[in-house]
Amino acid sequence: RWWQLSYSRADMMAVISKLSRFIVCSCVTKRSIFEFIDAGIRPNAALQVFAFEDDYSFGILQSSAHWAWFMGRCSTLKGDPRYTSNTVYDTFAWPQTPTEAQVRGVARAAVALRKLRRELMEREKINLRDLYRSMENPGEHPLKDAQTSLDDAVRAAYGMSKKADPL
Repeated sequence: RWWQLSYSRADMMAVISKLSRFIVCSCVTKRSIFEFIDAGIRPNAALQVFAFEDDYSFGILQSSAHWAWFMGRCSTLKGDPRYTSNTVYDTFAWPQTPTEAQVRGVARAAVALRKLRRELMEREKINLRDLYRSMENPGEHPLKDAQTSLDDAVRAAYGMSKKADPL
């Protein structure tokens, strides 16, 4: 039984088993990249799990506002940023009164971002991490534009100007 997890996370499994998909990111990462995975997949302890299946929640989590919060609040593991529920997620303030139009705007931008990521990964034959590394290079990148669109929609949901510090 060496392959079985010591803690089965029954509470989490009960929640995500009711969903068609859920959001994950690596717990230890230099850049948090969120992705939906099928509810049939059983995550191990290396993944931070978010029991959301909607595009709006994905958009908020993948936004630069959440990224800034992550970098400001995370702990580290051997110097690498570590996403933890108690220091990052539990203290993160979601938009409190977004309009229905703002929620739809975030969701649309999130769907567009994921669609573009898939297209770029297929075209370049690279994985998600390599795609985000390529975005870190100077110059124009289609993913930078998609991220900016998502960030603009998220800032609108917060009622935050483009220049306001999200922290």
